[in-house]
Parts: sequence; structure tokens; C-alpha cells
Amino acid sequence: MKKVLYIVALGLAVAACGHKNTETEKAPTSSADSSSSYLTDSVRRMNPEDELTLNGTVTFDQDNVVRVFPLVSGNVEKTTASLGAYVQKGQDLALIRSGDISTYTNDYQADKSDLEVAQQQLKNVSAQYKSGFASETDFLTAKNNVKKAEDELSKSGNILRVYGGSTSGTGQPYFSVKAPIAGYIVEKNVNTGQDLRSDNQNPLYTISSLQQIWVLANVYEQDIPEIKQGQPVDLQVLAYPDKTFKGVISNISSVLDEQARVLKVRIVLPNQDGLLKPDMFATIHVHLPNMSAAEGAKSLAVSQKAVVFDRDHYYVILQTGKDKYEVREVKVLKNTTRYAFIEGGNLKPGDIVVTEGSLLLYNDLTD
Repeated sequence: MKKVLYIVALGLAVAACGHKNTETEKAPTSSADSSSSYLTDSVRRMNPEDELTLNGTVTFDQDNVVRVFPLVSGNVEKTTASLGAYVQKGQDLALIRSGDISTYTNDYQADKSDLEVAQQQLKNVSAQYKSGFASETDFLTAKNNVKKAEDELSKSGNILRVYGGSTSGTGQPYFSVKAPIAGYIVEKNVNTGQDLRSDNQNPLYTISSLQQIWVLANVYEQDIPEIKQGQPVDLQVLAYPDKTFKGVISNISSVLDEQARVLKVRIVLPNQDGLLKPDMFATIHVHLPNMSAAEGAKSLAVSQKAVVFDRDHYYVILQTGKDKYEVREVKVLKNTTRYAFIEGGNLKPGDIVVTEGSLLLYNDLTD
């Protein structure tokens, strides 16, 4: 790459002594050809902030989740949904061979027979009542018996339908577990061949839409006074190191975890793209106002990637024109995870500085 360096005599004298140009000197500049490609960012004014870094884990939204329990006892014939799979509402998840279904079917058939007997009895008593061979009491009793038999049949039929049985009399003793909502299987506690009891305390499946997720972060005792509900946070996960997710602290626990001696805080994040998965490890940066700074005070800030450290001095590469760059020495007042707060270099808000590739360009300009 062809470069033209403009250095004043004072700069040459200092360079001869083995020192970099200071802010008072005319900085090195360079013209780059059009094939050069550097990522840039702007200088901005920001309120200096402190950051508290927490560790946490991504989990599903406990307020928007459905746990599927077995309604019957029996043996699991097969499972049709695996952990992490997306299921539609009403989709079959598992098939259970259950003696309970047989019992409910038998109860329905018995109630159906009782109704037929009661109806025939009413028919006979009605004919006798009309011909004077049965009393009105006998007639009313027969009518009441039919009504009771109809109620019992309706009750047993509803129970049978709730448990997935058939009222046609041809149903098999199977119970089909269906998804009550559409979403992802985030927990699965059932396998083929497993015996189940109707009073089982563990859900067969847990389903969540994952459109919104929780991050549970750990706060150590010494940091508890710094944490407030509603504080903004930036979150990063190992799967997407260059992506930052933004959220706020929505809940702070009132008790410490007995084992780890940490306080749990909850961060709620939208997850429409489905990038965040339960059990991902997360690093959370909590933005803390710098109380020592003057009210409303703002400092110049640049991306951390824009700062080059060389021989106990800090530099940034200022873009002065199309494919033209200049080294400026700055003083770093404060570092955060993403920004360096600086002064000097004759910089102002809106100036463009190089981020990605700044070190290579710096070496070229200062050779």
C-alpha cells in the first residue's frame, strides 16, 4: 500500500530519539488506496459509568410455560416428542396404555345399560299408568330413574372424553398425551416403557414458547448495594461473542442461595429470533452511574477497539478524509467493557476513528 507520511522537523527530531509523536506535534497521516477496508466508529459524549460484571444462566420464562402431567396411570407405549423439539398445539407427545381408560370405558357402558333399562321400565310403567294398573307415584318414580340414569351416563361420558376414551364402545385402553400449547419442549421426563402413576409429581413435559426468556444472574454479597430493579444491562453468551443483548433487571430475590451465598436477580429479555437457549452461560454487564462524576457531566468516549496502547501511551486513528488517516495521542480517563473515556487528541464528537484494524493501521503510520 502506497503511503505518504507528512512529518514536521520537530517530529523527526523526536522520532530520532526513539519516542512517538506527542499530541502537540503534527500527527502522522496516510493516504490509503480504495481497496483499504477498516471498520470505524464515531467519537461521542457519554456519561461515565461503572460496570458490574455478573455471571448467569439463561432459562425459560417461568410465567409463560406449561407443564404436562399424566392424567392416568399406566405404561408408556411410545414417546413422539424429543427435548428441544417444537410442537404444535394438540400434537401427540406420548401414548400411554392405561387400565384407567378401561375402567372409565366400562363405567360408561354400564351407565349406558342402566339408562336403557330405566327407559324400558318407564315405557312399561307409562303403559300401565294409562290403563290404570300403575299409580302416579310409580310413573313419577320411573321418570326420575330415567333422569338419574341420563345424568350418570352424561357424567361418565364426559370423564371418558376428558381422558381420550371413545364412547362408541370400540375404543382401546390408550391415553394420548397432547401438547396444550405450541412451543418448545424445554423439559422431558418420560421415556418409552416407563410406568406412570396418576399422582406423579414430575411433569412429563414442560413446554415454553421461548419468545421471551429469563436470565438468572448471581450477585455476591459485597455487590448487593449496587443492584437496583430496573437497571439496564448488556448480556453476552459464548455462542454469539460479537452480539450484545439488552435488557433490564426485573426482579431481585429477597434471600441468598444457601449453597453459593449469592443473591439471584432476574433479567427478562425478548427472544423472537430464538437465539438464546435454556442453560446457556451468560455474562451480564450492569450499568452503574458514576456517582463521583458531576451532575450531567459527559466525557468523550470511543470504542475500546479504537484505542491502541504503545510505549505507555494511548493512541487513536482519526479518519481525516476519504482513505486518509491520522494518529492522535489521547489520555484514557476510564475504561469500561465497551468504551474508553478519553481526553486530548484535539478530538470532538462526531469525529470518525478506526476500530477494527486500528493496530495494523497504527503500525503502518508509525513505521
